[in-house]
Amino acid sequence: MKKRGILALAAAALVLLLAACAAFGAPTASPAPAETPGAEESAAAPKEEQAAPKSGEAALHFSTTAFDGSSVDESILAEATVTMVNFFEPWCPPCIAELPELQKLYENYADKGFNLIGVYSTEEGTAAVLADAGIGYPVLRYTEAFDVFQTGYVPTTVFLDASGDQLGESVIGARSYEQWEEIVKGLLG
Repeated sequence: MKKRGILALAAAALVLLLAACAAFGAPTASPAPAETPGAEESAAAPKEEQAAPKSGEAALHFSTTAFDGSSVDESILAEATVTMVNFFEPWCPPCIAELPELQKLYENYADKGFNLIGVYSTEEGTAAVLADAGIGYPVLRYTEAFDVFQTGYVPTTVFLDASGDQLGESVIGARSYEQWEEIVKGLLG
């Protein structure tokens, strides 16, 4: 009986870890819905379509501020063969639970052509979450250019090549280190 209770508790913890938080109606410090990942677009503000890139031009164009205050644009993508972009929020338990796993992945693969970028929109609580997880990879403020990756849920993760083209499908929900590592190894070849 005791063993069954422990197994049930472990299964519930795994479900929570692999779950995703719906971004619709979730707390946010950003007043404009279009700036919040997963928020519904206003009928008065149609979503801008991203034009197809010209030959030799980056597929994704953005300019934003990193959490540390520095300016960042799409040129950060050219620094690696594969860049993992993880959209998270500080109010999302699965997002917070996987941050240490992501930091470990970043540390283990940074010298192998891999980069990891975190993206958030909610200011409140972000500093504490990043400090608690010991995050050392770049963390960027959300900008409308990232709307193309919206799924309505966090965490959502996408993989991009050095030109900003998406590699594979978006991944919704948190994963373990081993699950992320398997994907990264496959993309790095």
